[in-house]
Amino acid sequence: MQIIKRNLMRYEIIHFYDSLTGDYIVSNGNAFEFSLNKEVIYFKIKNNNPFLKLRIFRRLFRLDKSNAFFNYKKTVVIVIYQGMIYSFHIKKKSLKTLSKLRQSRCVLHNSIAISKGCIVFGEYGRNTTGNDVPLWVSRDDGESFKVVNEIKNIKHIHGAYKDHYKNSIWITTGDNDGECFLIEFSDEDFSNPKFHGDGSQKWRTVSLMFREDKIYWIMDSPNESPKLQILDRNTMELSQGKSFDAPVWYTKRLGDGSYLVQTSIEPGSAVKSKHSKIFYSNDLSNWYQIASFKKDFLPMVLFKFGVISFSEGHQTKDDFTISGEALLGLDGRSWHCSIKEN
Repeated sequence: MQIIKRNLMRYEIIHFYDSLTGDYIVSNGNAFEFSLNKEVIYFKIKNNNPFLKLRIFRRLFRLDKSNAFFNYKKTVVIVIYQGMIYSFHIKKKSLKTLSKLRQSRCVLHNSIAISKGCIVFGEYGRNTTGNDVPLWVSRDDGESFKVVNEIKNIKHIHGAYKDHYKNSIWITTGDNDGECFLIEFSDEDFSNPKFHGDGSQKWRTVSLMFREDKIYWIMDSPNESPKLQILDRNTMELSQGKSFDAPVWYTKRLGDGSYLVQTSIEPGSAVKSKHSKIFYSNDLSNWYQIASFKKDFLPMVLFKFGVISFSEGHQTKDDFTISGEALLGLDGRSWHCSIKEN
């Protein structure tokens, strides 16, 4: 089983791709492009930084990092870029500034919960002063955002995820021991958080994978061996599965219920590889490596860790996308992919 590159795309990030409709959102730095119902539209976030012109400088100064997504009704594209939240009204073709983040430039990929009732994300920054971490919510489908809760005693929020089996929102946090939890909100007023976990590295994750009887995640810890963690919903007992040779940040649920996950190359004693890899599973127990990309030669502290990301939207193992940074052949580029079974 291996990944097949169907098309190389010179986009730094593919944020969204729907294999059924062809709708997409992509970006290069402050320039965004999207297609909806076969209409292609371009817009830019104003930024006069002279270093925007070259990929190497966009990478060094983190000028390439952003989030872009459709709201639930697909009437606006919401962008988080350089610490600001924007909305681009599709019908009016107008860009509006909504709010300013408190602690971060943007958030991690695939970490924003979008539903009919609300849009939710948490801030992901260095937080060197130990401030409470804001949780942002929109209740008007992306027309406005406000902070509805602040999580104490953590470094940052990794992601917000909708659990369709229980109609709840789960928040993942990190990074140090005592800061790693799964926080469950059973309703959408976000006033009564339920903390799961003991704060240890076992509970440190970016992404969650939901099944009716269990919740799965893979540790994103660079200091303890990253393992698949399995939480039984009925007993709330935690068990472990496969070990990985580097932290896992991102996961992607495909249309048939199978999953893709990736490993990220960063400093740490538990990082045993110089290759960022993609794994595939159709049962969340057995995992098959389908791709591997070597970390490039530029230093990680300045020029980023080696990371692969997936895009939001309905995709299948015959039609999905990946984007990469700090990897040979996949830095600031994206692939349109399929999986070939040997």
